[in-house]
Amino acid sequence: MGQVQNNNKSVLKNVFNKDFIISAIIPILIFTVFDKYGMTLEGIILTGVWSIGVVCINYVKEKTLNALATMSAVFAGIGLIGTVVSKNPTFYLIAPIVQDILVAAIFFGSLLFKRSLIQIIVEQSYLKNAPEEVKNRPQFRTIMKQLSIIWGFVCMSQALVRIVLLYTASISTYYAISTAYGNISTPVMIAFSIMFPKWYSRRSRQGAQN
Repeated sequence: MGQVQNNNKSVLKNVFNKDFIISAIIPILIFTVFDKYGMTLEGIILTGVWSIGVVCINYVKEKTLNALATMSAVFAGIGLIGTVVSKNPTFYLIAPIVQDILVAAIFFGSLLFKRSLIQIIVEQSYLKNAPEEVKNRPQFRTIMKQLSIIWGFVCMSQALVRIVLLYTASISTYYAISTAYGNISTPVMIAFSIMFPKWYSRRSRQGAQN
């Protein structure tokens, strides 16, 4: 029981950390303030620049590009440019929906390759020092493919939630929930992607012993 509680605390700590405040809370506060004073377009532009800047700063500090962060930065950039050109905040708000759908398609499409997308992400960011023998095990790759399927469905669910909010809620509410939801679901899924293979392997060993 104590180990489970520690694992839960560890996951929560990894989700609600300094990066969460910088990448989720601050953009929400910026946009909410600007939108409240009728400066929605300016708020969109500023939060877009902020989000892209966070990715760039992390790259300068760590010298590596996380696949998911890179895709988010690319779509944020496209949404930002479209918003400035069209002068329509909706353009920026639709970008995450398109991103979710395309990322889901990429996750499902990666199942056709030797290494699925989530395996690349996990190995790139969290299993850098893991032996190649572990990474090349058929069981490990099978688990990663299963996780890629789960990721695909999570991305599709995010897109559906955002579409519903876009047509039923205010712009501020949509942006706040969409940003917070995306910044919570991604680290939770990454934590799950790391813990699930360990749990699965432990369960398989126990089954073999019985």
